[in-house]
Amino acid sequence: MQLRFSRRLAVSAALTAAWMVVIFLFSAQNADDSSDTSGRVLAFLCGLFGYVPTEDFKETLSFLVRKAAHMTEFGVLGVLWLHTLRTALGQWRWRYPAAFALASLYAVTDECHQLFVDGRAGQAADWLIDSTGIVLWLTAAWLLIKITNRMKCKKNNET
Repeated sequence: MQLRFSRRLAVSAALTAAWMVVIFLFSAQNADDSSDTSGRVLAFLCGLFGYVPTEDFKETLSFLVRKAAHMTEFGVLGVLWLHTLRTALGQWRWRYPAAFALASLYAVTDECHQLFVDGRAGQAADWLIDSTGIVLWLTAAWLLIKITNRMKCKKNNET
């Protein structure tokens, strides 16, 4: 395993760090601002599909939107870490577990950060949701890479 420095690595690392800042800024929102953001996303999605939920179901949908956002933001972080590790280390066999570990560790620090934000609470359940998102996104990336490589091999064999 040899570390390879390049412009591509610098860009990948910068995007990963920038995404971590985005996550930090979302977590720094107090409870009211966070609820407003979730409410706007829910209103957009309901409008997109022409759906008007009842007040009772609106609460459930809002919860699902917030948890899906957690899974997405940390899933993206996992894929960014994967790309950075792949760029830096090539076909290192531990790149997927390392990407998971780095993104999941950041999820732990995110939950700790929320302990100091008005109206927010760091919760182990949220860390589990974040980590589930990481696993799902890394699995999707692995499948996409496998399919793409097979298509390339098939194309190369046909020529």
